[in-house]
Amino acid sequence: MESFLHQVFAGLATGGIYASLALALVMIYQTTHLVNFAQGEMAMFSTYLAWTMIDVGVPYWATFSITL
Repeated sequence: MESFLHQVFAGLATGGIYASLALALVMIYQTTHLVNFAQGEMAMFSTYLAWTMIDVGVPYWATFSITL
């Protein structure tokens, strides 16, 4: 049962990330009528920056506020 719940929460987290990126793409497209292909690169950069900061020892909430 624990494995099942872990998979459910992991799936919800992944789905939330996909939904956030899709919403960001739609919002940019609706305002500019251009597709921003660099958006994935910006998301990847902020994720890498957050991972590096947490690995170095910066507190989670400080990392969250900086990379947001």
